[in-house]
Amino acid sequence: MLSKSLLAPNLLRHSPASVAGRGTERFVGEFVERMMQQATTKELYAYWDAIRNGRIAPRRFEIEPAKIAGLLRETFIAECTGLLGMRFRLAGTRLCHQFGRELRGDDFLGFWSHEDREAISSVVHNIINDGAVGYGSFVGLTESNREAAFEFVLLPLIHTGSSINRLLGAITAIDPPFWLGSEPLVAFKIGDLGLHLPDETPTFLAHNSAEAARRARQRFYVVEGGLSRDNQR
Repeated sequence: MLSKSLLAPNLLRHSPASVAGRGTERFVGEFVERMMQQATTKELYAYWDAIRNGRIAPRRFEIEPAKIAGLLRETFIAECTGLLGMRFRLAGTRLCHQFGRELRGDDFLGFWSHEDREAISSVVHNIINDGAVGYGSFVGLTESNREAAFEFVLLPLIHTGSSINRLLGAITAIDPPFWLGSEPLVAFKIGDLGLHLPDETPTFLAHNSAEAARRARQRFYVVEGGLSRDNQR
């Protein structure tokens, strides 16, 4: 398994109080360099952050494919259907090739074991409710037990109304092995999982009270092996 991550401190560490006096561009750059390793995830985050322009999330129609043409093969848009679903509406050709199937219509949350699904559902919950950014890594396995590692990022979008109900994301292979795409990936294991709050305070810290902060720190815990999960069921 990859390194551990703790969701609540990530949320607290990147709240407005922690970045007072620091330039937005510098802070975004530090987050990207520290938490993301692959060019696709870095560039997609930078594009999303620029078009949201200080809002909790940009609107779906503001995404211009021509502006991210070089990233499209590894990007996707998913529809949020509560904590029980995150269905691909669009998926890049490289993603489909590397996974060994057409992903459109598939449920991203359905890829995982029960434990991993709970962890990712918790991240999606925070993206939808707080405009957080989800990021991490996972391993995909074939029937012959070959493994390929991936990095991903999940970014909030508003499609209709005023609520976050879509995700713009990227999944990119880390040092892709020569065989990737020749065998379908049939199982997936989370390695690292985290949340980042660009410049807003999460709803559970809206009043900035000591009690709210205490509850936030209790909300998440670390599981050996790198899984960070919601501790309030």
